[in-house]
Amino acid sequence: MSALRYYDAAGVLRPAHVDPATGYRWYTSGQVHAARLLASLRQAGLPVAEMVAVLDAPDQAHTVLARHRRRLEADLVAACAHIDAAADLLAQPARCTIATEDLLAAVTAVRHAVGADPQWPGLAGVLLHLDGTALRLVGCDRSRIAVATVPVRQPSGSEVRVVAPLAFLDEVVSAALPPAGPVALGPHQLEVLGLHGEPLDAAYPDYERLLRVDGSRSVTVTADELVEAAEGADDVVVVRLDGDRVALAAPGAHDAFGFSRTFLLDAVRAARGEHVAVALEDARSALSVSPADRPDDIGLVMPILLRR
Repeated sequence: MSALRYYDAAGVLRPAHVDPATGYRWYTSGQVHAARLLASLRQAGLPVAEMVAVLDAPDQAHTVLARHRRRLEADLVAACAHIDAAADLLAQPARCTIATEDLLAAVTAVRHAVGADPQWPGLAGVLLHLDGTALRLVGCDRSRIAVATVPVRQPSGSEVRVVAPLAFLDEVVSAALPPAGPVALGPHQLEVLGLHGEPLDAAYPDYERLLRVDGSRSVTVTADELVEAAEGADDVVVVRLDGDRVALAAPGAHDAFGFSRTFLLDAVRAARGEHVAVALEDARSALSVSPADRPDDIGLVMPILLRR
């Protein structure tokens, strides 16, 4: 009905009668053909002025339609060219320059969390996420996540995520490298500091969604203090944030969740900081460990269900 009102207002197809009380429009059977023709022309995107020309001058209709067809074909050619250009841009690798020392430290910080679950082949590698402001390395084995951030210079290209095989990064770590070098990442391109590899063709979890923890309380302590407490604890510990302290204890009769002592130690050592920030929302949430001066570097340890 809205289309009929529009055509009426435009003077293209006026009703034979309009009920003054209800506004209902009445059309004659002779107008059905014109209405169907208008519907087709509208779907084809014909301008209203040209619709009028088709209805008012049937002998010129084919000329009007042919002109509109040529216009559509030209628009399609132009649109396809723009799509091809966009596809070419998307296919180009994202690039940046990084310091070798920063990359090697980041690989060391996430390597312990790389998984080996055959159901998630992507977890056997390290995610390289270049977003134009930083290069993030991510390791995950479904029980923990480690994120290390590498500062970048001269970034270019679209945001990209590439899963690098662990063997390739081990090759990078062991190679004799210059102080700084290029990174180029794309769907089929993996270049790090002059070394080339083949990305893993496998999915990787949305690690950023897992890192979003609202309502967590955070306590900053010395890393040595936390390591000393964890080294003398059981294999599974309960973590409590007590004032300005992080207390580790053996699970009690009423504790339903705990954390792997080994995973906690790995996260603290990977933080590579004198002080670490420990964040926890509640007993069943993930435990977050970050260097106090680098909050974007995160070690996330998932809770262990102790009893049902």
